[in-house]
Amino acid sequence: MATVKHAISEHDVVVLRDAVGAWPAGTVGAVISAYGDTMLVEITGPGGKTLDTIQVPADRLDAKRS
Repeated sequence: MATVKHAISEHDVVVLRDAVGAWPAGTVGAVISAYGDTMLVEITGPGGKTLDTIQVPADRLDAKRS
């Protein structure tokens, strides 16, 4: 059976495949804007406080599974 990969889009919860800036692989964030093949990802902390926003190529992100 073939696996179908979900195209990442705005509002998706994502996981970094690789380290990006100060954020290690495995960091969870949410896509707040999509610019073609680049996503603007918000990293939040306790209470939903924004810790950082980073630009990440879509091919360095995985959609987070529930």
